[in-house]
Amino acid sequence: MIALRLYVLRHGEPDLLDAFYGHEDVELSARGRVQAAAQAHALADLPLQAIYCSDLRRTCAGAALLAAEVGGPSPVALPALREMHLGLLERVRFADARVKHPELMARRYEDMLDFRMPGGGESVQDVAARALPCVIELIARHARTGPEGQVPAIALVAHNTVNRILLACATGLGPTGYIRFEQSLGAINRIDLLAPWSHQAPWATARLALANWVPPSNADGPAKLTIAQ
Repeated sequence: MIALRLYVLRHGEPDLLDAFYGHEDVELSARGRVQAAAQAHALADLPLQAIYCSDLRRTCAGAALLAAEVGGPSPVALPALREMHLGLLERVRFADARVKHPELMARRYEDMLDFRMPGGGESVQDVAARALPCVIELIARHARTGPEGQVPAIALVAHNTVNRILLACATGLGPTGYIRFEQSLGAINRIDLLAPWSHQAPWATARLALANWVPPSNADGPAKLTIAQ
C-alpha cells in the first residue's frame, strides 16, 4: 500500500541566465512559463491534496499554474524550500565573477556539500538541514494511515538542490548523494512512500518512481501522467 505519492517539480527557466541566483527572487522567462505550463498539464488529471512551493516567484508561478490546471488546492509557499543561498555571488554575472572571484568560480557544484560561499552562503548540508524537516512534516500531514480511500498525492515545486537532496534521500543515499541526480529545468519527479510510513525513519519505505522527466511543451504535443506512471 502506498501511503503517499510525492510529486517533486523543479521550476522552469528563470529570467536570469547569465548570472548566479539562489535566494534571488527572479521571475520565470517566457520559456520557463511554457515549461511550467507543461508540468501543470502533465499533472492535470491527478487528484492532488496539496501544492507546496518555495516563497520565490519562479516556483510560486509554477505552483499557481498547477493549481489552476488541477482546479485547486491553493499553493502554500514555504521559505524552507528555497534554493541554496550563494552568498556574495548572488546576482553576480558569470563574466564579472570570473574576474572578481576566480577562486569561487573554480569551485564545482560537486564540492558544495560542506562548503559555504562567503557572504552568507549555504552548503548542501545547510539546505538539507532546513528543507528535509519541512518535507517530512508535509509527508506526515498527508500520508495515509489506513487502507481505505484513494492514495493521497501532493506536489512540491522547488529547486535544483532541494530536489536533488530529496531524490538522494529517497534512494537511501542521504544528502551526500545529491550529486548523483540531475534536475533539468521544468522536470517532474515522483517519490512513493509505502505504508507503514514512520516519522522516525521517513525514507525507509521510499521508492523512486520517476526522475527528471521533462514533459514536452504544447508545441511538441501533450503529455500527461497517470496514476500508473
